[in-house]
Amino acid sequence: MKLSWFVLAAPLGLLACTAPQRPFHFVSPHLNADVTDTVARTLAANGHQPATIDRRTGIVITKWEDTGFRYGFVQGKEATIVRRYTVTIAPGSTGDEVTVRQDGKRCQTGGYTLGDLEVRGACEVANEVIEQHQHELDTLGATIQSALSQAR
Repeated sequence: MKLSWFVLAAPLGLLACTAPQRPFHFVSPHLNADVTDTVARTLAANGHQPATIDRRTGIVITKWEDTGFRYGFVQGKEATIVRRYTVTIAPGSTGDEVTVRQDGKRCQTGGYTLGDLEVRGACEVANEVIEQHQHELDTLGATIQSALSQAR
């Protein structure tokens, strides 16, 4: 019986391990260049189009995107994970403190629509991330860190 559950669960992504998200955080030396613009360009160059760029507050938020990863159920129907990235830049005494995090939701497959800033439909907040998405977050954070170190 356990084998048949495994065979059914694997295609639905139910065997993926989840854990609390670990935002990517680093301190970048103060730059002559506009840090917010560098972050926005780096996000776009890596396939994550900015939806909002607020230079005053130092926050860049990408558009929502469907990851294509099926995970669990919402209201009894198969769900997919949608996400966006939020990057915050806070000036500090030793440099700019930069945090990259993922905002995620599990949405009923075919039961939602993505706007640039919102997701409409049958969705639930995903408080944890799958291992693959944590790796992608870490890679994107390291890419932003590298871009800022080269912008000096």
